[in-house]
Amino acid sequence: MSRSGFQKSVRMFHKFSEETMRRRGGDQAGQESITALATIATVLQGEQLFDASLLEPLAAFTNLLQSSQLPPDFGDYSFGDAILAIEEAHAELRQSAEQRWEFAPELTDEAVASLSDFMPGPAVPSSAPDHTAKLRRFVLDAAQKAEPGSALVVGALACPELPLAELAARFQRLTLSDLDLPELEALVQSAVPEQHRERVKLERYDVTGSYSAFAAGVKESVDAAAGPADAAQRLASMLESYDVGSGSAGLSLAEEKPNLAISAMLLSGLGQGYSRCIQSALTARGWDPEGALREPLAPALELLRCLVAQHHVQALLRRAKSAVLISAVSEVELRGAPGGKGTPVSEPVDLLHVERLEERLPEIAEVQAEQSWEWRQDRPGNAEKRSLLTLVEAVLV
Repeated sequence: MSRSGFQKSVRMFHKFSEETMRRRGGDQAGQESITALATIATVLQGEQLFDASLLEPLAAFTNLLQSSQLPPDFGDYSFGDAILAIEEAHAELRQSAEQRWEFAPELTDEAVASLSDFMPGPAVPSSAPDHTAKLRRFVLDAAQKAEPGSALVVGALACPELPLAELAARFQRLTLSDLDLPELEALVQSAVPEQHRERVKLERYDVTGSYSAFAAGVKESVDAAAGPADAAQRLASMLESYDVGSGSAGLSLAEEKPNLAISAMLLSGLGQGYSRCIQSALTARGWDPEGALREPLAPALELLRCLVAQHHVQALLRRAKSAVLISAVSEVELRGAPGGKGTPVSEPVDLLHVERLEERLPEIAEVQAEQSWEWRQDRPGNAEKRSLLTLVEAVLV
């Protein structure tokens, strides 16, 4: 991925947009888009940091680039390419500053005890047969294409419907990783036949590499604060200091690349514990926990989650011989019985800041297979029948 190439694309489209605005006029939204492009150009020059307010215009621009609606000279850079280019600019801007964060996936028992807000909870398989069947079939097809040496399932508790028995039979070594070792052990006992359990290795691993440092930083910031406003500013400063590059991200403690790495139904949920962690710390001080959901913390947390998700994508591409990535991409709440079409209650929500999972892949990715499907789940507890319709996409790279 060429940062200079993406910079050129941003400059060209900014100039094109300004000229179009002068000739034809435009509304407030058009002017705001032009201003955002100018700011993104400044970020790419290494003159200021990127912030969450630019995520939406960045995604809109890269979506346009990949739509083939612009001349080839603009390039076809993805959202993933753009995030990597921005990280490179950030590294240049911070080159004289001391490194504040590091990718730290190993967790001691003591560290895990302080990460209750990040724990995945009991593994509960999906009750939707169509979703389960399509997910399992995609994974098994990918497994047949890989050499039967080693396989790695990261964040295994996020998707207990994975065909673990078949994977253990197919590969000589199968590693399952997550934060909660007892839950992983229970998953193996329920999903893998005894004859193949000796092939399975369990690994406590934080796929974001950030949870322990985040929890410690939150505690330190909130404990030192004089009040809620001071805590918010301290926390915002901590979040802005995140300086881990995508090249540092990993998948496993083992150095050897697995023949197949699998990340299923994990990507869109990475970093969801950040807000809960801050809320717990604020509550412990007797302050309003909803402060974690407002400015300045909410957008800063959104950007951090976006970055760690991109790091995970990059790790799958760099640290495995082949990889399956399956993720929820968008969701919408529907009114009506699950058997019918249902009426949208609100606009669809993009869970990865993009419309398609492929937009998260940088140009180095070579997609060997892809598939998408809809997953509909009941929403209990409502007076009227409602369901959640999720778009799930899968790629083999």
